[in-house]
Amino acid sequence: MKTLSSWSLTCTPTTRGEAPKHPQSPFETMERVSMRGLSQLTARCAGLWVLAAAPAWAQQQEEVWLDTRSAAPVMSQMVLKQGWPHLVTMQGTFNVWGNNIVPGPQSGQPEPAPMFPSPGVTNRNVGFDPEFVFAGVKPPAVAPLRASFIQLSLDGGKTWAHPASTADFNAAEHKYGYEVTGGESALQVRIADKPVTDNSGRLKIVVVPAEELWLNTRSAAPVPSKQVLQKGKPYRVTMQGTFNVWGNNIVPGPQSGQPEPAPMFPSPGVTNRNVGFDPEFAFAGVKPPAAAPLRMSAVQVSLDGGKTWKHPASTADFNAAEHKYTYDLTGEDAPLQVRFADSPVNDNSGLVRILVLPGA
Repeated sequence: MKTLSSWSLTCTPTTRGEAPKHPQSPFETMERVSMRGLSQLTARCAGLWVLAAAPAWAQQQEEVWLDTRSAAPVMSQMVLKQGWPHLVTMQGTFNVWGNNIVPGPQSGQPEPAPMFPSPGVTNRNVGFDPEFVFAGVKPPAVAPLRASFIQLSLDGGKTWAHPASTADFNAAEHKYGYEVTGGESALQVRIADKPVTDNSGRLKIVVVPAEELWLNTRSAAPVPSKQVLQKGKPYRVTMQGTFNVWGNNIVPGPQSGQPEPAPMFPSPGVTNRNVGFDPEFAFAGVKPPAAAPLRMSAVQVSLDGGKTWKHPASTADFNAAEHKYTYDLTGEDAPLQVRFADSPVNDNSGLVRILVLPGA
């Protein structure tokens, strides 16, 4: 039988000839499965991710400029793929009034000119950026005040909205990141203001799609991302999929949970059995007294060039509908490395899709 540790399945280095130590398995014993132990993880236990061929972020990103003097939407050349996360960064300052902003006790201090001036016109002082009004606020409100004239459309112009943000006011750079999900259309950006002829200032908008990785649970070689995750910078990793780590079908029991008939993303070239695992939970085949879904995962990441490995922390509830989970990581000036901590892997089935995106 292949067993799974009740912990996060970190590899434990062993001396040649020693048997690795592990907690008692919580999983249902399966008939006709040899005693092979997924939790018998050694320093050589690996797992792997297969990296889809995709350009680097620097090659994929697109820059778009919005002049606040124009009511016409600007459009990206790239189509934002359906369901695919993208980071949209907006930076700049502007004025929507026909005269200079006069500061007051609570209204905030304007800056003398736009960060990116509108061409061919006189650019006045400014009190607006993509996320805040930081000068010219009327009492009793106090600047900076969260409000924005900048709207995005992800569905070809059918709907428009300013993207959600919890960012603090950025007085130094006036730069804000927004995570958006593609709708199989180009990104459109506009300023919601009338008239626009007295405005001044442009905004720089950069669109960055996530990098895609595929984990084949049948493979055992760690693979890095193409991107170096910069030290101290936030990144968001999304994992989705279902898989089986046993050589036969999972048999449900009173508390063990119901398996699903096949992987969400099947492994190619093999017979794919029913499944009871996703990136964060065992949802079928759990051995009493534990009850499914049970938080545990064989999926591990390394942020420091492979020196340390662990499953990223999560407090997410079991996602039975999508088997999709998001993890916030901090870069260490190395590519993200990912692996599947199981041995052997040749009886597994199922792929896990991973999307890596700079944090908003």
